[in-house]
Amino acid sequence: MSRTVRLIVCLLALMTGLTGFSLTPSREHSKWLELSTQRLIEMADKDFDDGNKKDTALMCYTIVAGRYEPSMTREHKVMCKDANMRLWSIYFYDFYDYPKCFDCLTHALEIAEESDIEDANIYLGFGCMYQTISEECNNRELGARALDYYKQALQAGLRTHDDRYTDMACTDVLSMARVQGGLSQIQGIWQNYLLLPEDNETWILRRYNKMLHEAFDNVEHGRLDNALAMHDRQLQLIDTTRYSRLIYFTHIEKAKVHALKGNLASAIASVKQAEAIAVALEMKDCKLEVYGLMARYYQQIGDHLSREHYFNRYTMLKDTLTNYQQLASVSEMEFRNELKGMEQEMADVKQHRQLMSIVTLVSLGFLLVLLVLLYIVYRKNGELTRSNQSLYQKNVEMLRAEEEERRRRLQQDREPAAEPIAEPLEDEPAADADDAVKYKSSHLSEEDKQQLLARIVDIMDTSSEIYSPDFSLERLAMLAQSRYKYVSQVINEHYQQNFNNFLNSYRIKEACKRMRDLDNYGNYTIEAISESVGFKSRSTFVASFKRITGLTPSQYQRLAKQEAEQ
Repeated sequence: MSRTVRLIVCLLALMTGLTGFSLTPSREHSKWLELSTQRLIEMADKDFDDGNKKDTALMCYTIVAGRYEPSMTREHKVMCKDANMRLWSIYFYDFYDYPKCFDCLTHALEIAEESDIEDANIYLGFGCMYQTISEECNNRELGARALDYYKQALQAGLRTHDDRYTDMACTDVLSMARVQGGLSQIQGIWQNYLLLPEDNETWILRRYNKMLHEAFDNVEHGRLDNALAMHDRQLQLIDTTRYSRLIYFTHIEKAKVHALKGNLASAIASVKQAEAIAVALEMKDCKLEVYGLMARYYQQIGDHLSREHYFNRYTMLKDTLTNYQQLASVSEMEFRNELKGMEQEMADVKQHRQLMSIVTLVSLGFLLVLLVLLYIVYRKNGELTRSNQSLYQKNVEMLRAEEEERRRRLQQDREPAAEPIAEPLEDEPAADADDAVKYKSSHLSEEDKQQLLARIVDIMDTSSEIYSPDFSLERLAMLAQSRYKYVSQVINEHYQQNFNNFLNSYRIKEACKRMRDLDNYGNYTIEAISESVGFKSRSTFVASFKRITGLTPSQYQRLAKQEAEQ
């Protein structure tokens, strides 16, 4: 809750007390609000591990997540991000509230991006959520999105050297790749994973993942006996309660291979081993999968009685989960009401009846000032929003005009353009006054300059190589079949800017196009867009983007999405 809103609530409460009503704040809740973020995290983590105290953990994490402000220290930002991730876990595994899960993950990602924090666990959360929904709805498109998020998690884990999340993400990448079209689509990232060392802390999971890849590869090539042998080796490797879900997963995969061989009796035996783990650990999602597989396999062997038994258990569990989701939704609403009341609690106001009228007048005056200030802020925000929208539309229209100009030039067999294809930017530094002297010894004639300019323009318009982070003035000169000093001269004289600013203007315009192309780049982060057009530094990209468009990348991306929704 913002400070302004808190002040308004305090004033309203004060006025309520002065007119004869009194608030009786919960001593426990007031106590929590006064606790430090670090203390709340410690309490929540302890209660989170205790399955019977999830409500307490939910309350503490919600308070911490709600405290986020861009101005807080990096340490506190990390706590707010982690609190959102813990909330996601509770809403996902305990309440099955996918919209709330999405909100928590989105808030965690926003904090991470604004604070330049890379966390593979956030992408793992998105992947897990989309995978679960895709399996429930049998939707391959959502499954593909889950795979993309798992890939991002693996890449983030590799970049941050986070062994735990790197190995977890690799297992998910392998399992989803198999479902979504095979291992061939992840060969690049798999080769990067193979370069990781196998030390004492990670060797079990890394060996497990390598065996998993080999097992899936054997299945893809029809070597089913080899796949079964590899799954048996996996079970020997991880025969410990620490990896219960992996053991469950391996038995399920082994059952699927037996089914491919037509050995349904063995498939059923493997599923029963998985069922024992799911029942012992009360993993409802796993039990649902087990009952569905058992019903299918018994139907295939003609055991209709057993099929009916497991199908009924599957149906009952699914109905139970549905009912539980509804009950959890009601419980969550009650919790939110309680939380709202907690946030509005305040310190007791010592009432002095002889000062009642004075305090009331002061309170009303203060409230009036606050309302005026809020109105001014509202107006300013509205003006800023309209200004940003205007800048965005101008940039969109400019890009359309330049695209049309490019098509026109290409239709003219790439003849030199009579007018510049990109006007010099008003806020770019002007060419050095000594440029004429600097290029006095140049042997380029005006005709040579126009021909070289045409080649430069053609390369910049048609070559995707300019979006490589290693693209340089020397490479442009090579493509233009000229010397780099001549290329630099033509750019400086014609556009009144150096090569780096000239190249960045093309890259920024391409970044703008990709931000508006939501079908292909809608899930890209600002950093991913930046890297895709050749920027090595996020700060350089943001500075160049702001200078050229007048907007930050986040503002431009948000306006592009708003435009698409209209």
